[in-house]
Amino acid sequence: MDKVRLIGNARRVMEASLAPDIEDDLTRVGVIPAQQSRSRTLRDRLIRESLDIARKVPFDEVSINDICAAAQCSTGAFYSRFPDKITLFKAVMVFAAAESGPLLERLVRDEDFAHILPKLMAAQVDRYMRQKTFFRSAFKVSLDCEEAWEPFRRNARNLAAAYIDRVFGLPELDRSSVNVDRIRFAFQVMYGVLNNTLINRPGPFVLESAQFARLLEEAVVATMDLPIAEAVPGKSHDGA
Repeated sequence: MDKVRLIGNARRVMEASLAPDIEDDLTRVGVIPAQQSRSRTLRDRLIRESLDIARKVPFDEVSINDICAAAQCSTGAFYSRFPDKITLFKAVMVFAAAESGPLLERLVRDEDFAHILPKLMAAQVDRYMRQKTFFRSAFKVSLDCEEAWEPFRRNARNLAAAYIDRVFGLPELDRSSVNVDRIRFAFQVMYGVLNNTLINRPGPFVLESAQFARLLEEAVVATMDLPIAEAVPGKSHDGA
């Protein structure tokens, strides 16, 4: 699955029916429950329009009037669904996670094993580069409300679990030699490096560096330390 397919599928995922856990996530972050389908439709339109805006403009700079104009609704309709703009942005984070999670997980489950990590790193770097503005706003909100980041944490756990499933599906694998915690930690390393590089740009390598995705892949592979050199790009036969 290439970058174009990942991007092209995003809107279709967002327009699909919301799963029950997403409704739970929305309630958890303070969204006023929608009792009727018409109310949910407008609620979802406000969230989607806000997500589009948040990918272009820092959310601190966006007014409720701007959001309502984009969604073609009144401020009264806004406040009957969201108590404030921060709650709306937490809902935006829920929708963003619902968009990216299934796409990345599908890549891990469907790609040839040897291609998973190179394509996943490329997709992740591209996603962070295209959505810098959104992620910076999301990091800021999550500092004040740790719960707001939970949908992305769940995505990371699910992505690691999908990769572990693929690892254990390899016929040549000696399962006793696999450290599952190292695989989980490797995904934590991946997200930690992406987040830190976006926020702090510590250098010498940044998201825009041509070698960044490859170096990130090598770090993930080294952390996993899987005993399957032939199937893992970047891992030599002697484990070096």
